[in-house]
Amino acid sequence: MNLRSLVLDYLHTLQTQGVQRLAVDEEARLVLREWMLAAKRGGRPAPVAPVPAAQPAEPMGPPPPMQQDTTPVAASAETAPENSLSAELEKPLPEEDAEEPEIPFFRPGGGNAEEAWANMRRILPTWPPLLKLGTLREKVVLPQGNQQADIVFVGDAPGYQDEKAGLPFQGEAGSKLDGMLKAMGLTRGQVYLTQLLKFRPAQPRQTLNTRPPSDKELLFSLPVFDFEMQLVQPRVIVALGVIAARGLLQQGNLPLAAYQERTWNFRGIPVVVTHHPSYLLRTSDLGERRRLWEEMLHVMELAGLPINDKQRGYFLPKGA
Repeated sequence: MNLRSLVLDYLHTLQTQGVQRLAVDEEARLVLREWMLAAKRGGRPAPVAPVPAAQPAEPMGPPPPMQQDTTPVAASAETAPENSLSAELEKPLPEEDAEEPEIPFFRPGGGNAEEAWANMRRILPTWPPLLKLGTLREKVVLPQGNQQADIVFVGDAPGYQDEKAGLPFQGEAGSKLDGMLKAMGLTRGQVYLTQLLKFRPAQPRQTLNTRPPSDKELLFSLPVFDFEMQLVQPRVIVALGVIAARGLLQQGNLPLAAYQERTWNFRGIPVVVTHHPSYLLRTSDLGERRRLWEEMLHVMELAGLPINDKQRGYFLPKGA
């Protein structure tokens, strides 16, 4: 008999004695929760070491009587104590525990880089894992730029202008990005521009409006971006905006400021997180613009690009 069976037998015995509440510590709570989740999934819980067979001994008597809680049983989970066994086991199964999506595998194949890029462009528009989500529009927005670039700029998902042109970072936000690149001494042809999600997220009666991509849409798109990075092999990745940062780094719902505090890592490649270029359309604060520019200077340093005095002085007070 394993530990799980012994515990269940013991709990049933207590139940027959009229015990309706049982204080449990955090470790026991986690074990019971795991058993409950496994039962609801129809699977097996994490293996627990079996209890060694006991040597012949005197028969075990009934468990010693426990001091019972005479407090009336709570009428609902809202009034039950947090360490109530019944309240713990009756908690609704969290959505993320009920369905843990399996991340798809994206490897188009190819004998060389050129064939691999061609296969990606051919397969991606009808790639089943994204198509079966049923939440995306049909037109694919493929990456643009140098496929051997030192710097990759990645956003979260295409918008209306991107979908219309079939290219990333179009419209006014794209113009701001072009301005950033120009200040860095670069052009679109010298960097690699892409989106985590290569399709515009769909909405009912959709026109120009675009919703943010869901966590699942970004998660299912991550293998495609991983494939891109294996081909490009850049020196640094720039994640534009908090949604792109969350989808790329999978660190939960951290605010943008938390992502900006350090340099991250994706498959061994440094990642710098900054504002999306559209942010420059909404602010004229020189301090904020300077901070964004300092992040671009850091990107240039990671990429090994030269930085002149004029570039270092952008958005600084005169005489500084």
